[in-house]
Amino acid sequence: MTTKFSARTPKSFNKWRKSFQYIVCNLVIINVIKSKYNLLKTEGLENIDKTKKYVVASNHITGFDPFSVAACLNLTIAYMAKIQLFETFWSMLLMDWCGAFAVDRDKVDVSTIKTALSIKKTDWNLGLFPQGTRCNNGKLENITKGFASIAKKMDADILPVGIILKDNPNSKKKDLQLKVGSAISCKTPVDEIVEKWAKEVSNLAELEYIPSTN
Repeated sequence: MTTKFSARTPKSFNKWRKSFQYIVCNLVIINVIKSKYNLLKTEGLENIDKTKKYVVASNHITGFDPFSVAACLNLTIAYMAKIQLFETFWSMLLMDWCGAFAVDRDKVDVSTIKTALSIKKTDWNLGLFPQGTRCNNGKLENITKGFASIAKKMDADILPVGIILKDNPNSKKKDLQLKVGSAISCKTPVDEIVEKWAKEVSNLAELEYIPSTN
């Protein structure tokens, strides 16, 4: 189903949404995250070339992940977000003004793909979760290949990010940490991109990688 939140043009990713995302991620939600978790120093920031555009792809643990990734990596990121997040007013407002665009997980609309590709014409990066949904069972599984295909069409390298959430025996709060891996060339074949990303993120996030049987 095509909606105004799945069909976006490059003009949608403007300076106003960019500023709004920065304020929300770096000045508001990051403090909420710190109140809930022990946010540890992000590792691997030296792997980010600010002159390049990326498809930022990470494992998915909490609802804060899009905001923590944007804040901790200091990147402006347009995330693919499930269409249900645009169904209530306040959630829709937050997603819209942070530059997210809707995707129907059951049937990805052509407009969603066109929007992802339109980001190539902006100074934003594309963000997505190859697992599609949150998973905190210690495993990296159910990975879809779509992110690799989109990266190739955008001619943008994939930036693997591992998100770790684990108990801290000395604190009531869990430790939350992000680790950035080395970029994966979009010139690599799709299946190889998926395999490289999975192995890199499983190592970064300390997860057991379960290859797809398909």
